[in-house]
Amino acid sequence: MHTPRTRATEKGGAMKNPKPKPFISIDFDGVLNNYQGYDGDNLGTPRPGAKEFLEKLSKKYRVIILTARRFDKVMEWLNQYELSKYVFDVTSIKPKNVVCFVDDRAIKFNGEYAEVLRHINNFKTYWEE
Repeated sequence: MHTPRTRATEKGGAMKNPKPKPFISIDFDGVLNNYQGYDGDNLGTPRPGAKEFLEKLSKKYRVIILTARRFDKVMEWLNQYELSKYVFDVTSIKPKNVVCFVDDRAIKFNGEYAEVLRHINNFKTYWEE
């Protein structure tokens, strides 16, 4: 991950560590891009509203993209669509200490296994319906 930067205070230019923003993890395929199933190195295009979504998130959170895709390909895609400035890191490892995960294939565990099994057995992503 990137090392957080420090800023100079307005008075006297002394260096001070601001309180770091919390982490949030965003899945790549199906959340940020128009994904209809794996298509090799074709990463598609950003979903409508993805840029605005990341911009708003980045004001409050350090955005971590969680993906099984190759780091260099995802970074190339983020740069191509001018989205990298909103992203703190890209990783394939589930990050620790995140506020939450945003994923098109997620089922929230609510403590009730029977209910979770029902959700699993009936699950479809928004793009499969």
